[in-house]
Amino acid sequence: MKKSTLMVLMLLIWPLAAAAQDLESLRNQAESDPATLAQLQALARGHDAKAAFYLGTLYSPLITRKEVTVHKGWPETLYWYRKAAGLGLARADFDLGLAYEEGLGVRKNPQQAKAYFARMAHIAQLETALPAAAQLPANPQESARQD
Repeated sequence: MKKSTLMVLMLLIWPLAAAAQDLESLRNQAESDPATLAQLQALARGHDAKAAFYLGTLYSPLITRKEVTVHKGWPETLYWYRKAAGLGLARADFDLGLAYEEGLGVRKNPQQAKAYFARMAHIAQLETALPAAAQLPANPQESARQD
């Protein structure tokens, strides 16, 4: 892969990583600050998939840290995971698949789990696909000659 292609990919990915870090920080602050919780909820209600996912993790009975702003519970957790999944976040589909596979807040349903896992895999594949201009050539030796 050419160095310029790597640079372009890094420039495209960097803001996404920074935004995710900001939302994770917001989630962590929401554990103890009602105003920050309200901010995270507003983002999630405003169709921010990652905010909805992080809100789900805040309510999750499996993720216990120092939360004092919410009451842990599966209904709230699954509600926010479903919202995030509906907005196309693969991580939410994965957690929903686990919930149905293990019976966490829902009745065990292997078929439903499989559907969420398949959807997660499809979304992840789309998210990680290289743009057409950056795709590797079919012949790996050709790639080595270009660098």
